[in-house]
Amino acid sequence: MTRTIAYVDHADQVGGAEKSLCELVAHLDRKRWEPVIVHHPDARWLRYAKEAGVQLRADLPPSKLYATRRGDLGVGVLASLKRLFRAAPVVRGIARAIRSIAPTLVHTNSTKMHLMAGGAARIQGVPVIWHMRDLLTEPDAHRWLRRAVDRVCPEVIAISHAVATQFEGMPCRVHVIPNGVPLDRFRPGNPPEGLREELELPPGSPVACIVGRLTPWKGHRTLLRAWRRVLREIPEAHLLIIGEVAFWDGGYEDELRSLAQMLEIGDSVRWTRFREDVPDLLRLSDLLVLASEGEPFGRVLIEAMATGLPIVGTASGGVPEIVIDGETGLLVPTKAPDVMADALVELLSAPPRAREMGAAGRLRACEHFDIRRVTREVEEVYQSILGA
Repeated sequence: MTRTIAYVDHADQVGGAEKSLCELVAHLDRKRWEPVIVHHPDARWLRYAKEAGVQLRADLPPSKLYATRRGDLGVGVLASLKRLFRAAPVVRGIARAIRSIAPTLVHTNSTKMHLMAGGAARIQGVPVIWHMRDLLTEPDAHRWLRRAVDRVCPEVIAISHAVATQFEGMPCRVHVIPNGVPLDRFRPGNPPEGLREELELPPGSPVACIVGRLTPWKGHRTLLRAWRRVLREIPEAHLLIIGEVAFWDGGYEDELRSLAQMLEIGDSVRWTRFREDVPDLLRLSDLLVLASEGEPFGRVLIEAMATGLPIVGTASGGVPEIVIDGETGLLVPTKAPDVMADALVELLSAPPRAREMGAAGRLRACEHFDIRRVTREVEEVYQSILGA
C-alpha cells in the first residue's frame, strides 16, 4: 500500500533545507510512499523537486509572516493575539490543502511551517513530523518552542545532536538523523577545463573556499580577518566566497567587500554569488572553510568531504559531529581569526597532509552521510509512526 506524505516548506529562495528535502523525496521508496510538496507559489527551488518527479502544490497562502525573522517573532507566534490573527488565514489555507491531498502524514521542513502547517495538520487530525534543521538562539526561543510542541504534538527529526538538545524535557520523541548527500554528484576529480581561468585564479595558486548564504552568523567577517594573516604566510593563496545574500540581509555583501578592501586582501578574494556548479568549484579548491557561529549541521561539509577536501571549521553546533578534528580536518573556536588563520596555513602549506585528511573525509562521508542510507532511516520513522 502506498501512503501519501505531504511535505510543507514556505521558502521562496534556495537553501540547504530545500535541497535536502528534494533529495530526500527523490530517494523515497515510491512503492511505499507518495510525496507531495506544498510550497510557496514563487519558490525558486522547485527545479530540484521536478527532477525527482514529485507532485507539487503551490497551495501556501500569501503572507508577510514568511519574510519575518524568527528573532522578531519571539513568543508572539503562539501567545500574541496579533500574530495569531495574522497566522490564522495561513493555517486555514494549509488546512484546506491538507484536506484535499488527504495525506497519511504531514512532514514540515521549516520552522515557521512547524508551527503553522503543524497546527493545520492537527486541525485535520493528521500526524506531524517536524524536520528540525535550526538552532534557535533568539530570545524566548526555547519558551515558544515548548509551547509549540505542547500544541502540535509532533514527532521530531533533528539533523544533529546539537539540534536535538533543544527538545530536552519536552513531550515529544526526537530522532537524530543527519542530512544526506547524493555522493555520486560529489566525488574527487579535476575541475572543468577553463574554470580556473574564468575565476581569474593564477595557475597553481592554493585555493580555499567557503560555500553558503551570505548572512552574519555564517562568519564571513571572521574568515576575512583570518585571510589577511594567511596571505602573510602564503601570499599567492586565493579565497572563493560562494553564495549570495538572503533577502533580509540586503547590504551585507557590500559590507563584506568593503571589509576585504579595508584589510587590503581584495585582490585575493573571488566573489562568485550563487552557483549551480558547486561540485566543480569544490574540485578546484584545496580545502573548505566553515566559519559559522551556531551551525546546526553544515551540509556543505559533507559535500566537500565527499569531494575529498579537508575542512577547517568552527567547533560550533553540529560541526564536531561531522568533522573529526585532526583526522578529516581542523576545528577552531568561533570568532577566532588568528586561530583560524593558523589552521588554514597549516593545511594550505602541507598538501600531503591535506590530501590524507581529504581521503579520510571521503571515507567518512560515504559511510555515514549517503542520501540513500539517510532516506531509509527517515522511512523507518514514518513506519514507526504509522504502523504496519
